[in-house]
Amino acid sequence: MDTSLPVSAEFVEVTGSGPQVPAPRPAPCWNAQGVYGNGTCPQLAQYIHCRNCPVYTSAALQLLDRALPPELRREWTEHFAKPRTTRPATILSAVLFRIGEEWLALPTQVFHEVAERRSIHSLPHRRQGLVLGLANVRGELLICVSLGHLLGLQKLASRETLQNNYDRLLVLQWDGSRLGFPVDEVHGPLRFRHDELKTPPATVAKANPTFIQHIVYYGDRAAGVLDSDCLFRALNERLG
Repeated sequence: MDTSLPVSAEFVEVTGSGPQVPAPRPAPCWNAQGVYGNGTCPQLAQYIHCRNCPVYTSAALQLLDRALPPELRREWTEHFAKPRTTRPATILSAVLFRIGEEWLALPTQVFHEVAERRSIHSLPHRRQGLVLGLANVRGELLICVSLGHLLGLQKLASRETLQNNYDRLLVLQWDGSRLGFPVDEVHGPLRFRHDELKTPPATVAKANPTFIQHIVYYGDRAAGVLDSDCLFRALNERLG
């Protein structure tokens, strides 16, 4: 591999009426007496390698500071003058989960963790409605709720089944608080482009349409993307 820096040519005047004949400049010192030459340069004892020598550095700076060739300037001008094309931005990273027969999704940032199945202990005087009980997650007792009951899902499992026979416990975090809700299956996180988010038709979502913001298709699955702000407001009202 040629490691030398480019060397320009000088033109010398030839006597008579003949044309100018290019005469190459003598080889630079790093190619003659330096490490790329015969190694006889006395400066090698001090600088070890030509690239550490001020002469080599000065030549490199002159090379970098040279004027751009017109053709190269034209090519780069055309390149930057072309209209910019941007790819559709990813607007949502979501976790998909299944409750009963319904696939749903929430933005990834609202999740704190996906926990394994564990016992959910009922609370006195709270054996009906949204609250399922308390579960121990990493030493912290979390309120567990039935998201399916809040969304009004059809064919929802019984309260006892939700407490004992679910697959994963999804832990949400919002406004400094954490709570969990059991689900039958989890998939994700997944990222979706804007053009993949569809307006939910009333005949598709079995959940309360108040909470469904979009529908997204993943393979042969249609998942309802929940409006997290609306969902958290409803949870806050019901748990308050």
